[in-house]
Parts: sequence; C-alpha cells; structure tokens
Amino acid sequence: MKMRTSHFGYVNQIGQIAAAGYDCAELHIKEIMEFDDADFQKAKKTLFDSGIPCDVFDNPLPLDVVVAGPDFDFRYYTEYLKKAVDRTAQMGARYFVYGNGKTRSLPEEGDIAEAMEKNDHLIRVLCELAAKANITVLIEPLAPAICNRFLGIPENVEYAGKTGIPNLKTFLDYRWFLAGGHDLAVIEQYAGDIHHVHIDNPEYAFPKRLVPMQRDGHDYTPLFNILKKICYKGIISYEANTFENGFETDIKKGLELLRDNGIESYCTLK
Repeated sequence: MKMRTSHFGYVNQIGQIAAAGYDCAELHIKEIMEFDDADFQKAKKTLFDSGIPCDVFDNPLPLDVVVAGPDFDFRYYTEYLKKAVDRTAQMGARYFVYGNGKTRSLPEEGDIAEAMEKNDHLIRVLCELAAKANITVLIEPLAPAICNRFLGIPENVEYAGKTGIPNLKTFLDYRWFLAGGHDLAVIEQYAGDIHHVHIDNPEYAFPKRLVPMQRDGHDYTPLFNILKKICYKGIISYEANTFENGFETDIKKGLELLRDNGIESYCTLK
C-alpha cells in the first residue's frame, strides 16, 4: 500500500530527505521566520530544487511564548502570524501543526476562563489568517506531561466542531497518543478526522526522539495495520531529533520499517 511519507528537518536537510526517498519534508516555522529576505528566497529555491514539497509546517508561534501569560502581545503576534502564513504559503504550505504545548497551556491558578478565552482568540486569529492562504490548522493532541488542554483526538474534534471553524482539524501524534493511554480503536473510530500522523520511537523519554526502525525496542505493527485498515490518505511523518547512526542512515532505516510493514512511499528511491 502506498502512503505519502515525510520527515522532519531543516532547510539544509531537504535534499537528504528527498534523496532518501521521502515524498515530502516537514519544516519548522521558527526557522522560516528567522531568515532575512535574501535567505528566505534561498530557502524557497532549496525546497523547489529538491523535487519534493513541504505540505506541513510546525509550531506557528515560538515554543517559549505563553498565550495566557500577562506579557503576550496579541498585536505583535498577529503580525508575526501574518508573515508566517505568507512565507510558508509561498513554500506550498497546506497544514500548520499547532503543537506548542507550553504556548497553549492554561495556568494552574488565577482566571482560567480569561486564559481560555485568550487561547481561543489566538486560535481564531490563526485560523482566519491561515484560511486566506488555504492552510488548515491541525491542533496536536498532546499529553498531560507537556500540556493541559487538547489531550486527545475526540476532545479536539469536539472543540473544532463547536467553534465552527472550517479549517480547524486534528491529527495523530503516536508518542502522545500512547502517553495518554488511548486505545488504537480510537484511530479507526475517528479515521475521517485524522489529517496527519507523527511517529517517533516512544520508548525513549521526551525530548529525545529517534527515527522508528526495525528492532528498536518498539512494535509499530499494530499502528501500521490500523492505518492500512482505514485506508489512511494523509502523510506519515517521522518526528525525530536524534540520529544515532547519522541523519542519512537513520532516515533511510525509517523507510525500511515502512516497507517491511507493507507501506511504500510514492517516490522511487534514488
């Protein structure tokens, strides 16, 4: 069965991701926002020259920003998001992953209702700006260890439905799905609501994230089997930040794991 495959990376790694045989790359908005205009143009050229697209960009706000915090500047970050949407749209963005666990968490004390309204307002602003570029915002279901809101696919689907925002959806992050104690049956139940998939080796404590591969201490077969069962149409993206055998070697082993489980990239290995 063919599914679109992707790997996290930085602009200077796009060529390696393409050469390994992935269908697309997944980039960080923070990196794109830090480029001056000249370097941004170079980044676009690097992506377009690679021959693969970047449909998904991660974390629309800096990870150390807290929306509910007293110093959060809505005016400044609205302009920041406008620029983020513009730049990533030029690079072909179709989805924003709104992970940002610290950013979107609510305080443990104080005016919780006000904090929630601030977060809801930020989501509305983000979605409105993204919609102008035909970008869908995916709220990442996380786990209590790093966030205290939006902790499961059902919760996120319910929230998106209540808001009525058409370009607000959710997806599956395998690490946090397991950490939250969710049953794989949820994936089948909410098959139509899963617009993206993140996977890394969940046997290692966060923030260490390794490329999934054969004989790495975890059995991914049940996950892959259920993705095949629901005829999953989105992207499978490896979210790794640690490469024990080197970046190129490990990302190739990630594709080998998929092939061993009957999943092929659309790309032909180069």
